[in-house]
Amino acid sequence: MMTIRDIARECNVGLGTVSRVLNGQPGVRPSTREKVQSIIDKYGFVLNQNAKLLKEQDRHTIFIFVKGTSSILLNSLLETIQGRFESLPYTTNVVVLDEYDNEAKRACRIFYEQKPLGMIFLGGSPDVYKDDFAKVQVPCVIISNQAHSVVNRNLSSVSTDDARGAEEAAEFLIKNGHTNIGVIGGELESSELSRRRLASFLCAMRRHGLAFNKETHFVHSKYSLEGGASAARTLMKSARGITAIFTMSDVMAIGAMRSLADMGLSVPGDISIIGFDGIPLAEFCCPRLATIRQKREMLVEEGLNALLESIEQQKPSVHTLLPFEFIEGESVKDIRPAL
Repeated sequence: MMTIRDIARECNVGLGTVSRVLNGQPGVRPSTREKVQSIIDKYGFVLNQNAKLLKEQDRHTIFIFVKGTSSILLNSLLETIQGRFESLPYTTNVVVLDEYDNEAKRACRIFYEQKPLGMIFLGGSPDVYKDDFAKVQVPCVIISNQAHSVVNRNLSSVSTDDARGAEEAAEFLIKNGHTNIGVIGGELESSELSRRRLASFLCAMRRHGLAFNKETHFVHSKYSLEGGASAARTLMKSARGITAIFTMSDVMAIGAMRSLADMGLSVPGDISIIGFDGIPLAEFCCPRLATIRQKREMLVEEGLNALLESIEQQKPSVHTLLPFEFIEGESVKDIRPAL
């Protein structure tokens, strides 16, 4: 099969010259253009328009990395983002990663191989993979986690003030008389978000003079229904006498509620539970789940603004914390003694 390289060799010209003739571009002497065109006509060569189109698309492609295969929140953010891009002059390419994958290293490899215009990380661990995030050489934004610790002017972040949210969850449980509380969260070594939420939760506990044994009262799992269900079974065996559970995501909470029901325990009659994220499914649980609701539309809007301003106006990175909404729900029981 005749290629551009074959034509260049036969005409004794460079590849760029052949490319300009094929694409009708200026910068070629008439005699050279005629010579190249005659060889093109001789072999009936046709430029591969599909390859050309793919190359053009790469220059307008934004990669979206979704961290975690079971996250309802991140999938909801992805759906909203893709809807926004329908009216923008960019194409998107979605990469779904396991919760424990190194998304920054994957992003660096994709940058060198495909040269996208920008990147969006839904979830991620910029503190754990700080060195790899520092190497990303294209405008990018993390949505739903903080990245201010990474030294990279290309990297912005937009997230909920989840530290304050975790504190408020603790305060709500304590206000309702709960002092022996278990916690279900992500793997602490690989998830700075989980570490931050746990630290803030424990800060509120200490403020009220309440003890917390991390060995017995904290169980880690994936941010999934199955993870929450399994963690609840473990927690009920290790943390004797707990009256409430704080889970670091709604899907964990819903999974935990299923396990508690299987054990013959009612929510909130026997065990109170509170989640985090405010996914739509939480409103339809029975009982309706108490949770910290993240403002998904605002996360997407602020995140896309930061990315596009970096791409189109070369603005420096920004790191934004957004407010949350506390939803009391029906899954927390007031166990204070009656006066």
